[in-house]
Amino acid sequence: MSDINVNGDVGWFPLIIVTLAAFIIGIDISFLNVAITALVHDLHTTFVTIQSIIVIYALVLASLTLLSGELQKVLGRKRTFLIGAFIFGVGNLIAALSLNSNMLLLGWSILEGIGGALMWVSMYSIIIGSYSGKRRATALGLGASIASAALVVGPFIGGFLTTYYSWRYAFGLEFIIILLILVFSRSIPSFPATMHWSDINIVGGINSALGIFLLVYGLILLNNPVTWFISPYVLLTGVILLIVFYFNQKSRIKNNNHPLVDIRVFKIRSFILGNIFLFLYGSVISGVRFVIPVFVQTVLGYSALLTGYIFVAMAIPMFLVTFTAGEVSVRFQPRYIISLGFIVCLIGSVYSISVFSLHPSFLQIVLGISLIGLGVGIIAPHGSNLAFSQISHDKQPDASAIRSTNSNLNTSVGTAIFGLILLMGVSNALTVEKLLGGLLNSFYLIVILLFLGLIMSQFIQPYKKN
Repeated sequence: MSDINVNGDVGWFPLIIVTLAAFIIGIDISFLNVAITALVHDLHTTFVTIQSIIVIYALVLASLTLLSGELQKVLGRKRTFLIGAFIFGVGNLIAALSLNSNMLLLGWSILEGIGGALMWVSMYSIIIGSYSGKRRATALGLGASIASAALVVGPFIGGFLTTYYSWRYAFGLEFIIILLILVFSRSIPSFPATMHWSDINIVGGINSALGIFLLVYGLILLNNPVTWFISPYVLLTGVILLIVFYFNQKSRIKNNNHPLVDIRVFKIRSFILGNIFLFLYGSVISGVRFVIPVFVQTVLGYSALLTGYIFVAMAIPMFLVTFTAGEVSVRFQPRYIISLGFIVCLIGSVYSISVFSLHPSFLQIVLGISLIGLGVGIIAPHGSNLAFSQISHDKQPDASAIRSTNSNLNTSVGTAIFGLILLMGVSNALTVEKLLGGLLNSFYLIVILLFLGLIMSQFIQPYKKN
């Protein structure tokens, strides 16, 4: 069986419906961190318990992504997406009505984690199977930008609702969006299943889930100085399991057995480069989202709401530039576009280093962060389009699963690494000088990552003119 080609026959409304999933998942990942104090009070629990619940959500979401990619081959892309939306909605209701931490764990960490993994993978499969050419560039750009923007405005939405209403309203907002997705789901294109239940690589699914689980958990352990010594062993175990998984998939392909993920997509240069760009700019966003609030609230005395405005300023250019992606993609080679995006990000980062070295004004901070957002907005759609540009229809679910796993990993990596750098800067005492040192060191790393991306963009092969 093979997927039908619906390219060119689908309007923009289905895109709006499926990208709502990117919006609520991005908010879901990021908003709860600003509501920890309120959660501890309302659920009569401890900070450690709430932090553990947040960690478990990240672990469930990341570890089930590849397996979700396999399920969509059995269930079909649309059905997988809608099952994920239903499970996510049930989790929303339980989380919003939580009477204790166990209800929040079940609703948010477990059910929303499972539903989010199913929606995240199938969303990109639906997009790349429904659009082509410059329409695909625009569609992928919208999905990538909405997901990135949601990550940076999530703390603002969470802070606003928690401050003036309740954290429960954030889950309620997500539930309303899920209802909209389900009500208008008939507009989403259908793709037939490409394999049977008996074809599922169960051992590979367990291997990949456990490997990713340990990899993400090892990164999370880096955020706590008490568990630093454990982290390398957990990370190493996760890496070994993923290496075993890779060679197992390679062996299955060689023996004509169905793999969990078709690793032959890693032979496609455009796919590799597109995922490298995703990892780099995703890590940068996660880093900025972590270090900026700590500095501006601790040193400059900003409120959670004012901090949120900084990230709104980052999200607006990131989102608006998306709508130029389709037209730009047919006029210019991707190497030049993506290079420009990294250059804009570098300018914003270097400017931020210069202003944070002094006592920056709100407008100065916003200018630097907005430039980074603009650069990411340029890179994201064209990097995604590049990654999928040479992927055949039968490989789209595999490519989507790998891309989604990458997205979850760069969020964890960015938060862990930049959190570690900031903690090193304030290891002994929480002083302005040490916080500033940690912040500047974080931005130096951001510059290095962006410069690496600029170098890698020079390896993009030019598209052939039709």
